[in-house]
Amino acid sequence: MKDHWIINRCTLGGASTSNIWRILIQNKFKVHPKYWPRLWYSMALSGVTAPLRMIERLRFNRKVKKHELTEDPVFIVGHWRSGTTFMHYMFAKDKNNGVVTNVETYAPHFFLAFPKFTTALIDFSLPDTRPMDEIIINAELPGEEEHSMGAFDKYGFFPGQIFIRNAKTYVKYLTFEKAKPKDLARWKKRYQFFVKKIAFKNKGKRLILKNPANTYRVKHLIEMYPNAKFIHLYRNPYEVYSSSLKFHFSSFKIFALQTWDDEEVKQNVLDIYKEVYEGFDERISSVPKENWLDVRYEDFIKKPLETMELVHSKLNISGFEENKQLYQEYLDENSDYQPRVYNFSDELITRVNDSCDFIFKKFNYEKLEPTGNKLKINTKF
Repeated sequence: MKDHWIINRCTLGGASTSNIWRILIQNKFKVHPKYWPRLWYSMALSGVTAPLRMIERLRFNRKVKKHELTEDPVFIVGHWRSGTTFMHYMFAKDKNNGVVTNVETYAPHFFLAFPKFTTALIDFSLPDTRPMDEIIINAELPGEEEHSMGAFDKYGFFPGQIFIRNAKTYVKYLTFEKAKPKDLARWKKRYQFFVKKIAFKNKGKRLILKNPANTYRVKHLIEMYPNAKFIHLYRNPYEVYSSSLKFHFSSFKIFALQTWDDEEVKQNVLDIYKEVYEGFDERISSVPKENWLDVRYEDFIKKPLETMELVHSKLNISGFEENKQLYQEYLDENSDYQPRVYNFSDELITRVNDSCDFIFKKFNYEKLEPTGNKLKINTKF
């Protein structure tokens, strides 16, 4: 089956009908004809679930707004493809932690009122594995709330994977530095409501929230949650860029409503990676040192259990000893997973070297030199 006939994966189907229209207007209704069935399916699904959204608002919105967090969340941050999902999955093994699952990620409007239906709907909509890395995925596994933000309003990053030719519009909602103050205020309000909703569902558990987009927003998060703790993962820039390309191009196959230009995407992905670390030190400067921990991806992959112990210890997060066996069982269950082996083209090495010198220096990674091969960056995943 051709990719454009995959119509039930697009995250737009989890958005409110008003938000779908908002985003369509923002993109001047520029939808490629071959993706019309995907749009129609999303709009039909949104329309069918409208009564569910209304019932949930009437039953739970007041309760959610009154709910108070027992403690500020723990945020797992770091650029996409830096090991954040792996760490999130491990933390989820501790049943004293509350996480955002894919149910809340993709259907944020009605998961409280209709949990069984929502779980079945999301399982129907999800593939068996994530397209970018073949990691198992289902409704009840952890997810990231950035998709949820895109379902509530225009401020999520992921609408840029649906309307690819307008991706830069959504990139500005990462740092909000180029957005209007009212946009930031509205995002904060939406975000705080969603976090309260997750806390309400989890009945006071400590929240472990993983969202790479939040790496750009640390200074906004610390304003809302002054006692929050942050685990920041970082990785070799060549691997980040190569893996991010696969992530984006694989996602386009199931999310996109527009065609795209490969060269433009390659540059946009690199620009997004650069931006996360431009001004990074200033953005995290208000986080107390005892509440921030940098974790090198390569160390985490090599010694995951020891890294988890370090994270618990350094950030004073309880539960390691009680859950050590569960962490180990998860590692044993996934011991046959083989990470991707990279063969970097000269084109990729040159692009990353030219743009990311300051990232190599910041995290002490060694730069490669072109070898003379004529390989091009792969965009066919």
